[in-house]
Amino acid sequence: MNSNILPDKKKLWYWQEELNRVGPRFTGNKAHRKLIDFFEQELTDMGLKVNRDKHLFTKWEAKQWSLSVQAEHGGIEEYPVTSYYPYSGTTTEDGVVGELIYCGSGPGNYKQAAGKIAIVEVTVSKLPSSVALRKRTSFPKSAKLPFGLRNSVVSSLMKGPDLVEAQQAGVLGVICVWKKISAENVRGQYLPFTTALKDCPALWVDGNTGDQLKQLAFRHAKARLVLHAEIEENADSDTLYAILPGTNSSENILINTHTDGPNACEENGGVGLLAMAEYFSKLPLEQRQRDLVFVFVTGHFQIPQFGIQGQATTRWLQDHPELWDGEGGHQKAVAGLTLEHLGCREWKDNQEISQYSDTGNLETELVYTANEMMNTIYLDSLKGRTKVRSITLKPVNNIHFGEGQPLFDAGIPNISLVPAPDYLCATGPNGYLDKLDIDFMDEQIGSFIKMTTVIDRTPVEVLGQPEPYAKGLLGFLVKDANEKQ
Repeated sequence: MNSNILPDKKKLWYWQEELNRVGPRFTGNKAHRKLIDFFEQELTDMGLKVNRDKHLFTKWEAKQWSLSVQAEHGGIEEYPVTSYYPYSGTTTEDGVVGELIYCGSGPGNYKQAAGKIAIVEVTVSKLPSSVALRKRTSFPKSAKLPFGLRNSVVSSLMKGPDLVEAQQAGVLGVICVWKKISAENVRGQYLPFTTALKDCPALWVDGNTGDQLKQLAFRHAKARLVLHAEIEENADSDTLYAILPGTNSSENILINTHTDGPNACEENGGVGLLAMAEYFSKLPLEQRQRDLVFVFVTGHFQIPQFGIQGQATTRWLQDHPELWDGEGGHQKAVAGLTLEHLGCREWKDNQEISQYSDTGNLETELVYTANEMMNTIYLDSLKGRTKVRSITLKPVNNIHFGEGQPLFDAGIPNISLVPAPDYLCATGPNGYLDKLDIDFMDEQIGSFIKMTTVIDRTPVEVLGQPEPYAKGLLGFLVKDANEKQ
């Protein structure tokens, strides 16, 4: 690695701030389009030819949301909403009015809820980490997976309300109550983000608010739920990809991320791709053996409309077999690298779930490595780093989190960075830019530059093939939850 041509931290932070400045980048919205244009211009300025794939989809965008209850004295009392349920449905600007009714824990029992507003509790409980993640190695050795994982992303899917059943039962709307997670932790969570458009508007509230509403339901109080959203048929959103040529035009390395996300870390993988593109574009052609294909996909936050039996990159793979499958004169992708959620620090609830704060640690770098060779390449890339807290993983039971999954499933040996901070899917003040560590980000990108350099010089037969999925329980649970959604 030539340190003289590495992007400096000032440049990295400029890219990060520009990404964050546009605001939450929900798939296809104005902010998302601005970011995609920004990435295209930066790549063009580096001398790369940028290609665009335009995709049409149905875009749902929340414009107004609130919750109020008619008090016993006749007045109206407003209740705080932590966030809305994306793509759940829409009301008029006046909302819907109905009696509150408690329908238990998710998925909910709606037999008596026709014409009413249902309250459903969603508990963020611990899952044994072994059912979700299978460790290969850790570096340093002190980096460990906790015995139990508490994750609002998974809980919103596995323990959330069944909105299809609620709509079929005639429910006017659903109030989803977070349980066993702090109010600060759930504020602004854009969850779940992997479900298709429904026709039953839903809002999220914290546990204390939910307890109050539950008591009001027992007194047959009436509430007004507002979730006014604009629904646009045939909206469009673009995937970008750019190819940096090497001397061997028959093989390439795919380097991918996604561009949509609600905050500074989700998704800032594009900053890493820009840095890698700038670095390798400064090398003489003879120092690049294989083509490098940089792919910035759209649709990660609307996978039901963009993904094809998997994450959003599955669509790009389907649209461009000439750039990876090695068939009939097509290029062969010898390896794939996926960058997501760079530079994250760890924030957690305390044991009493009363306070949400910085633990003082780096967020654990969860890194999928497709086989032992890729695992070795990753571990070697960590040498010389001062900020590192990595655990490498085997994919378990058809579950491979992040946009590296399509590469793995396509038989491309990959290394995929996909940390999972608690604030991953939350909108917040200044995009939670303050939760990122630029030095950590810089070292992570440096590792990926090292990995790319090594992979470029390694024969395809040595890189090998992805190992089969390990066996685990979570795949069945998540599959069942997705089917219910």
